[in-house]
Amino acid sequence: MHKSTMNWHELQQRIQRCTKCTEEDLTGTRCQDVRVPTTEPRNVKLLFVSEAPPLNTHSYFYYENAPDRLRHRLFGILGEMGCEISSIKDFTDAGFYLLPTVKCPSVSEGRNAAPRGSVIKLCAEHHLKREIEYIRPDSICLLGRTALLGFLWLRTLWDVPEQDVQEVRRTVSEAAGKVLTVRILDKDITVIPSYWPTRRHRRFHEIRDHIRIAMEKIHY
Repeated sequence: MHKSTMNWHELQQRIQRCTKCTEEDLTGTRCQDVRVPTTEPRNVKLLFVSEAPPLNTHSYFYYENAPDRLRHRLFGILGEMGCEISSIKDFTDAGFYLLPTVKCPSVSEGRNAAPRGSVIKLCAEHHLKREIEYIRPDSICLLGRTALLGFLWLRTLWDVPEQDVQEVRRTVSEAAGKVLTVRILDKDITVIPSYWPTRRHRRFHEIRDHIRIAMEKIHY
């Protein structure tokens, strides 16, 4: 297997033009969405994989001039760990990066909704896979159920030890904190599932522990 011949800009243009949900008649997804990362990933040590862009088009992890709860919470967690992160530049300079599993927001009754399984599978296989193979991070932290389900689809396309396959279940509570090794192209990458970073979650404090484990595994 070889790395994608497309450069990062071409990969992101492909995402912005994507109409696969419409072609597959998958409802509940607001496509197309022009929001893509504003910085090209370079020397990524730890890649965070999140859910999907928010329904509010003025908000996005990489839009620093607009409020974003995910960015605020993740920067806060990293700050508690001793990483002084206050901007996207700080975030990427420190070797971090973030990608949504699903590239367009999902909606139900006019509100943000969790992406459907069919949408997660489609987007992960067509877009997230190529992005991860381009970035080739040292480690990946999966934030929440959508990221976990996306990974479970992708692991069938990558080389995952049989023991690790049996270890991971489809619920975040069963998978969180497990340390997996995935061979992506020619590189062994550590993958750790964790929870979606909302302080309402009774295990919010464990996210920091999972990130710490991921960083220790790559001797960050």
